[in-house]
Amino acid sequence: MLSVPEEEKPRLFRAYIPPRIDFLIRAIVPLKNSGKDWNLSDVLTEALEDWLNKAENRALIERHNLEQALREKMVSEEKSE
Repeated sequence: MLSVPEEEKPRLFRAYIPPRIDFLIRAIVPLKNSGKDWNLSDVLTEALEDWLNKAENRALIERHNLEQALREKMVSEEKSE
């Protein structure tokens, strides 16, 4: 299962979404603020993690060794700092 470590620096991710999804997300986020201050970035991160964890996407990640490529990229970035 893929998850994003808390210490990672977030990256800007832009996308266009249908107005109905925009409306519902912006309406739900304030209602969900119980125990955690949710924001749009939290919602989108959770949605993208769920999408990446779908069986067909997990199969692609495994088939193309993307987890290993990600680890190598992170190690390379740490060394260059």
